[in-house]
Amino acid sequence: MTNWIKLGKQILDGYKIEEIELNGRMFKFSPKQVKFISNFKDRFCLYSGGFGCGKSLALYVKLILHIQCFPGNRILLGRKTLADIERAILPDLFDLMPRNWYEHRVKDAVINIKNGSQIIMFGLDALQDGSLGDIKKAEQKVKSLNLGAYFIDQLEEIEYSVFEALNSRLRNNIPLVRQGNMTTNPANFWAYDYFKKNPRSRTNLIEGSMLDNKEYLPEDYLEDQLNHDERYVKRYVYGQWTPDVLTDKAVFAQEYINKFEDDKKSPIANEEGCEIWEHYRPELEYQIGVDPSEGIIDPSSISVVSSEGKKVAKYNGKIPIHAQIEKVKFLYAKYNQPLIIPEVNASGIALLEGIKDLKCYEREEIGYYSKLHSTKEKRLGWKTSHQSKQALIANFQDLLRKKFPVVYDESTIEELKTFVWSDSAKEKGAGAQRGFHDDDVMSTLLAFWGLNPTIPIVPKQINHFEERLKEIKKSRKPIKSYI
Repeated sequence: MTNWIKLGKQILDGYKIEEIELNGRMFKFSPKQVKFISNFKDRFCLYSGGFGCGKSLALYVKLILHIQCFPGNRILLGRKTLADIERAILPDLFDLMPRNWYEHRVKDAVINIKNGSQIIMFGLDALQDGSLGDIKKAEQKVKSLNLGAYFIDQLEEIEYSVFEALNSRLRNNIPLVRQGNMTTNPANFWAYDYFKKNPRSRTNLIEGSMLDNKEYLPEDYLEDQLNHDERYVKRYVYGQWTPDVLTDKAVFAQEYINKFEDDKKSPIANEEGCEIWEHYRPELEYQIGVDPSEGIIDPSSISVVSSEGKKVAKYNGKIPIHAQIEKVKFLYAKYNQPLIIPEVNASGIALLEGIKDLKCYEREEIGYYSKLHSTKEKRLGWKTSHQSKQALIANFQDLLRKKFPVVYDESTIEELKTFVWSDSAKEKGAGAQRGFHDDDVMSTLLAFWGLNPTIPIVPKQINHFEERLKEIKKSRKPIKSYI
């Protein structure tokens, strides 16, 4: 029988857990599992890997060590939904734990351990999806927790704001480092930068392959997985976590992203919170694209582009609508009153009210007054629909092929990498991958609307997007090949 208190002291002294007996079964671990399970020093431990590499078992075993070796510990066990925990995690976890160890209170979503430790199960979608009111209720619930650690399976489904919220709850008084322990499949989301590209202090990343665990996998299963296409095998069999294998749904081709990467540079100035790459030049014309937000969950974004095709200024931040209006007015004055193209879905209506006296883009809408007669009405602002979003994308793709846009801004370039085709009705055909934002992408696409590499912008309002579609059709392939 394991002496858990003694094992806990050994772990804190650096003992490596290479095998352990749980519920009458002996488990021997691979070197990568040992490295993850035995790390009780780093603040954040992430096990990334392909299918069947053993990362889930390592997560559950480490959770058991936290609750058994350190009595009175309080752990949050999270996944996107509570149903995911009950369906995918609990059967395997309970298979490792003798029944006399715990009491599972299903209604309260807690598992009380006989030694005074507790596992709190939490569907993390409550902190990132749904109405603003529901999110605030979930935030209040999390704020009441004092945790010694949290364990998250499939981190790729969780937004960075949730990760930050949980970190603020790591304050339980226990004799070990309070930790966040997580698993993920290789995915293009915020943790790639946080743990691999630009690893933060006190982070530990373990990358596993299906081949690490092949002796425990059916031979025909491994053979079947190796018969998929190269991108799939690299990502889900070998567990490679590199941007070039992460998605085949990217809206913008990698060759253009690479060009932007070569051009990127720091702004030359920061004025009223706005980043400036080029000051106003009187021989050029400008346009401003605005992707507004309520300023609570998503940031707002403002982009300024010149008739040379350069993104010369931007603002991005979580501020209320009245403050966004002031940022637009500042950039409007700085760049000599250019055309503003604001999105007017949802919160954009309130923003439009504050800038309607400025030079704003006009769209045309058809109003049907009878079965025989209709009329065209002019309205301010860009109304995003599935069709108009495809038009924005097609316009920017066409400009990319003509080597016209120049983007210096690193955050915009990063968003372009994770802007993907989507079946989600909310994203209207394309949007940011889970855990990312596309605010800078959208304001950039709006700012480039109507620009022509060979014809300078004239200071007049551009008509509805259908006119631009006609121009693209005349100059190259039919636009339907891009929508």
